[in-house]
Amino acid sequence: MRNPPADPLIVVVMGVAGSGKSTIGRRLAQALGAPFVEGDDFHDAENIERMARGIPLTDEMRQPWLDRLNRELRRRRETGVVLAASALTDASRRRLTEGLDDVRFVVLTGDRELLRKRLAQRKGHFFDPKLLDSQLATLEIPEDGIVVPVDGAPDDVTERALARLRVS
Repeated sequence: MRNPPADPLIVVVMGVAGSGKSTIGRRLAQALGAPFVEGDDFHDAENIERMARGIPLTDEMRQPWLDRLNRELRRRRETGVVLAASALTDASRRRLTEGLDDVRFVVLTGDRELLRKRLAQRKGHFFDPKLLDSQLATLEIPEDGIVVPVDGAPDDVTERALARLRVS
C-alpha cells in the first residue's frame, strides 16, 4: 500500500459499463489511502428498474443521482475519496463536481468487444448489457481526463492509473 498524498485527492473513476470502475476504483482507493464510494449505490429504485429493463437514462433522470453524489464528494473533501461513477458527459461531470476544486477524472476505456464480453460475464448487476452502445455513443472524454486502457489484469490497469495520477 502506498502512502496517501499530502493533499486529499478527489478522484472519479469513470467510463461505460463493463470498464471496471468499481474494481479499479477500489484498488485506487486502497493505494491512495482514501475511502471508496460506489456510485451505483446512490441510484434510486426507479432508475435501477429503468436500466434493468434496458431503458437509457436521460440527463433529467440522472440529475438527482448526480446531486446525491455531489453531496457525498463534498462531505469527503477533507479526507479525499475515490468515486466510481459513469459520469459520461461534460454536463454530468459539471453537476457532479459543482463547488469542488481539482477533481481528477480517471477515464477507463476499452474496445467494444472487450466490454461486451465483460458484461456478459457479470452476474447480479442491474445494468442491461443492451445499453452499452448507448453509453459508448454518449461518452464524452474530458480534455483533462486521465485515460487508462482497461486491457490487461486489474493490477496492471491500477498501476497505469496510479502512474498517470502521480504526474497530473
